Parts: sequence; structure tokens; C-alpha cells
Amino acid sequence: MEILRIGEIPYLDCIPYFLPLKQNYMQDFFQFVQGHPAELNSALKRGEIDISISSSIEYGQNYDLYIALPELCIGSSGAVGSVLLFSDHQLDDLDEMPISIPSASATAVALLKIILGKYYQFTNQYKTSWADTEAHLLIGDSALREKSLERYQYVYDLGELWWNQTGLPMVFALWLVKRDTARRKREQLMILHRSLKYAIEESRKNWEKLYEQIAEKYQWLKKEDVINYWKGIDYSLTS
Repeated sequence: MEILRIGEIPYLDCIPYFLPLKQNYMQDFFQFVQGHPAELNSALKRGEIDISISSSIEYGQNYDLYIALPELCIGSSGAVGSVLLFSDHQLDDLDEMPISIPSASATAVALLKIILGKYYQFTNQYKTSWADTEAHLLIGDSALREKSLERYQYVYDLGELWWNQTGLPMVFALWLVKRDTARRKREQLMILHRSLKYAIEESRKNWEKLYEQIAEKYQWLKKEDVINYWKGIDYSLTS
């Protein structure tokens, strides 16, 4: 059977997918390619990988290219815990101030611009450098680590800000596959889809067991914080 090249984001929020998948449902034709969200978006579009956990904004901007696997996502109904804006200024004071944004993210940057521009009517400059900026957007493990250092007076969770403005859940990432690949590798994708659903089910059955397997790498985070973080993420894409 032809190899299925799978994009893997090496962040804590993705571990409930990938760790059980590799341990229990690994297939000879699964090949994993690690990268940050923006890197995997580009690799998926170029055909260098077949499927990836990918930025939801990538689907929104190029929905004609992709199919999203049903029932699976990374999202939240309120705070997500790892898409965070750090500042020593209160949010209401950030209008017109320069804000740094990560090059690794696409969805989080779009979400921040929507929240500040549409709902707060702010006009901000966005830079990829931290120099001369008054607030800093971080995602994934970088956001978790910065929060643990407690260096900033204010930390704003974009999932929570979105919820407060809209009352709606936020989907940060989807499992995306190009339409031509979906036709060509349908059997492999069906196996992967079932395996991913089983992987999430296994993770939910025993969060503590999952944590013990990654505790050394994430020793800078408390066990209860990691487990509560996982519990706060929606891995099931529902209506």
C-alpha cells in the first residue's frame, strides 16, 4: 500500500492524537513529518505531505483544495490555554499599539486581527519581531512556557476573548487532505481516520497515563496543569 505522509505538529495539544496513534495504531504505510502549523500548511499545499493537522484558516482560505476529516479537530468552547496574548498593558489600552505575531501560526494571527479589529475597533501594527512592541501573541508550547514564567502582568486567551464576543466555539485546527489525494489514497485515509478516533478515545480514558509518558519533556509544567489543559480542548468536531 502506498505511503501516507502525515503532518505532525510537535505541540502538547497534539499529543493526544499522535502518541496513542504511534503506539497502538501504527501502520507500515504511515510516515510522519514534523513542522510548525504554517510550515505544514505550505507543505500540504505543495503536495509534500498528504494530510495534516492544519490551521483552520488554511481551510477557510483554500476550501476548494481540501477535504476536512469529519469528527476531528482542535478547538475550544472558551479558553484554549495555548493561544495567548501577553502584555503589561490592559487589553483596552492596546489600541494603536504595535503587537508581535508568530510566523509559525496562521489561525491565531487571523483570530487576533478579527478580535481586535472587528470587535474592539482597534488599529494595530503587527510585526514578526518583539522589538518595540507592546504585546506578544504566542501559540502552542511557546505560549505555555511563557505563561509559566509569569513575566507579563496580563495574559489574554484568544479562545476566551472569541467566546466572550460571539458565544461560539473556536476551531483552531482541522485534519486536512487535498481533494486529489483523498481520491488517490482513500483506503489509507479511512484507516487513519479510524485510528485517530481511537487514539483520542484512548487518551480520554486515562489522561494521567498519557502525561506520564511525556512528563520528562514537560517537567516545567505541573501534572494537573497539563491534564486540565488537555481536558479543556475539544478534539471532536461537532455541529
